[in-house]
Amino acid sequence: MTKKLVLLLSIAVIFTQTITAQDSPEWAKDLIICEIATRGFTSPDGPESGNFKGVQEKLPYLQKLGITGIWLTGTNLGDPKHFYNIWTQYACVDPAKLDPALGTSGEFKALIDEAHQRGIKVFMDVITHGVMNDSPLIKEHPEWFRGGSWGMTDFDWYGNHKDLDDWWVKTFTDWVVDYGIDGYRLDVNIYRPDLWKLIKQNAVGAGHPIVVFNESWVHSEGSGDFLQRMVTLSNQRMGPDMNVLLHRDVTKHYQQFDYFRILEVEIQYTDKSADHGYFDVKPFLDAAIVGHYDPNPKGALKLTLLNSPVQPTLEKQEPQRLLIEGVNPDKVIRRVSIRPLGWNLRYNFGIQGSLLAGFTGSSRYEMEITPFVPDRLLYSTQLSSHDDGWEGSPLDKNPYVAEGSRSMFGYSCLFTPSIPLFMSGEEFNADYIPLPSHTPDLWGKGEQGKGRWLYASMIDWEQLKQPSKQDMLDDVTRMIAIRKADVDLFRPLTSDKKPPLKTVALQTTGVDKDSIPVPYMLYNERKAIVVCGNTTDMTVKGVLNISLAGTPLENAKRLQITDLWNGGKAKRIKAEDLQKYPVVMKPDKTKRGGVAVLKIEVVQ
Repeated sequence: MTKKLVLLLSIAVIFTQTITAQDSPEWAKDLIICEIATRGFTSPDGPESGNFKGVQEKLPYLQKLGITGIWLTGTNLGDPKHFYNIWTQYACVDPAKLDPALGTSGEFKALIDEAHQRGIKVFMDVITHGVMNDSPLIKEHPEWFRGGSWGMTDFDWYGNHKDLDDWWVKTFTDWVVDYGIDGYRLDVNIYRPDLWKLIKQNAVGAGHPIVVFNESWVHSEGSGDFLQRMVTLSNQRMGPDMNVLLHRDVTKHYQQFDYFRILEVEIQYTDKSADHGYFDVKPFLDAAIVGHYDPNPKGALKLTLLNSPVQPTLEKQEPQRLLIEGVNPDKVIRRVSIRPLGWNLRYNFGIQGSLLAGFTGSSRYEMEITPFVPDRLLYSTQLSSHDDGWEGSPLDKNPYVAEGSRSMFGYSCLFTPSIPLFMSGEEFNADYIPLPSHTPDLWGKGEQGKGRWLYASMIDWEQLKQPSKQDMLDDVTRMIAIRKADVDLFRPLTSDKKPPLKTVALQTTGVDKDSIPVPYMLYNERKAIVVCGNTTDMTVKGVLNISLAGTPLENAKRLQITDLWNGGKAKRIKAEDLQKYPVVMKPDKTKRGGVAVLKIEVVQ
């Protein structure tokens, strides 16, 4: 017998509501974010001695680099050994207190004040799920907590604890009002969007609007501004993820945001086991997009669509009736998670305290899902983060992602119409030096000093005396300067709109054009920028066919073009000259190599 999940249908109705675009501060669109692990960023008193003063002393360097935001992954009272045998922000003891080992409240305020003077926003990391098991908060308010994860005790977010809600809102409002914090990165999950809406409203009321960015795709009900992991250029255990479209075709990457097809179903049971089922995505996606997904996923569940709705888009959503077979009838269902294609957002039915928990006794369930429009988020791209080099990574590999690739840094990240995020040290291709106590195992097992977690990187600033490191820093600084000079082209739209992008044809000699990234063009009413990438170790010479058809520039009679990457004066050209425009790209991972950037402008 097939059971129909009537409760699921009623829950799904909630998700059909369209979330309007959040009122992000205008400055959010100009963010270029560098992540800083405070303890290893500087070493004033030896390994793992970094502090607020050390970060403040590096602000002139960060300002010259051109970044406009720092994400501090080290502020609050934390445990010194819980993860990887080192101090981490993520082993949080109390999110309302600074860790005294990092400095005083006055030093923290001085860091933020000077960052603001230099045009840099400061974001705190928030551990949303819970606190360490020995946290005084648990003794003071045991009713606030329920269950645990990551070896810690979790907050009971759905237990109707008004005093917990009030404390949370006050805590993160106070960081804004008292210190001038510009926003928060939320670790793991947002859990309570309603509380973050209140925090943001309080910040606006205090005259200091903030942004909130989640770690990954979760439904924030309009309280989030962008994502840390909207698209990630790496696999955190294996380095660059070359299946990600941004590595090879930026225009096509932004086209895939229209897709809404059910890709995966996960049934979680109360005994913590789970079963999975998958749809075959190949019949309705082109080869490039399919390459981002496992072509032959395996799972115990059989999935069948009982109707054939019109392909849902952001503008039109129709219910999809789904039959799930192969469920274990002897186990109790705790949660049903459904992941659609494209947005990478999971629909979760059945969470802590939900009435859904308890379904059992059948191997077949039928449900109807009305796709909802996800949060309208600003586009973002993560090159690298502290989680690269996660447990299981090869111990002989550098966990930094780009490792000197100008193509990866520029073509795939800094020159895309999105908020870029990268880990400190990536900008000069830092050699990875693990903190001496860092272990390769998450729970502290293994030989100390042998781990590869990027959070545990101890930056050696003396490396900048090496010409190759300085060359990389100069090139990334130049990329950021190019982005900021024409920021109106690179500012991200919200994810319900497609950026004005066009593919540019390239003919090459001496190298297969399919082995290098596809050039793209960003444009507006007065100008366009063409970006080319070269991921090879060879000089690439070619001819671009730059078509302005379909853009506001298509009828322009007088144009000029400038080589932004190599410098040089603007040259007057005719529109037809763009059809065979020569381009040269030096080898990747060399000075002024890896990319070509051309600016086309209308001449009055």
